[in-house]
Amino acid sequence: MKKTRLNYILTKQFYYLPLILLAIASISTGCRKTKAPNPCEDLISEKAPTQVNMVLIDGQTGENILLSGDIDEAAITVTQELESSTAVPFGVIKDAGSPRYGSLAFLITDTRKGAFKYKITIPTVGTTTLSYTNKEEKADNPCKPYYIIVTDPVLEERPYTLTRTSGRLLFQLTL
Repeated sequence: MKKTRLNYILTKQFYYLPLILLAIASISTGCRKTKAPNPCEDLISEKAPTQVNMVLIDGQTGENILLSGDIDEAAITVTQELESSTAVPFGVIKDAGSPRYGSLAFLITDTRKGAFKYKITIPTVGTTTLSYTNKEEKADNPCKPYYIIVTDPVLEERPYTLTRTSGRLLFQLTL
């Protein structure tokens, strides 16, 4: 077969074309600018909510009222006051190995600063109000420069003893 001059010229010209296109494609994807990485992206930096535990002691017998069986747990209500009277989920800790055994437990989930109140109603015992103040505390975290801490917790209607541990408030009320 005889080569025609036109076919030879076209083949010679386009011989390097796929290599040139491959080089352009690889360079263009490698030179793409990226934005600066955000160290706070996809990072959860919230502090765990404060847990409130209330142990109710009978002043005459010294017995834990919540464990005595005289109180129906379904009749107990914990509501947040001021903004809305929404019911707050709670539970009675019945694990004998727990240091908070026999306490009424609920979480303070307010994430704003200010004064807040929770109303605890126990049918045969009565009503008590937990009031406290949330304050902003400076943090060393660049993603969350401050966090909310619960300060000045007070039970308004009854005498109590308060024990504070990291993230927990343990009230012991003698009725």
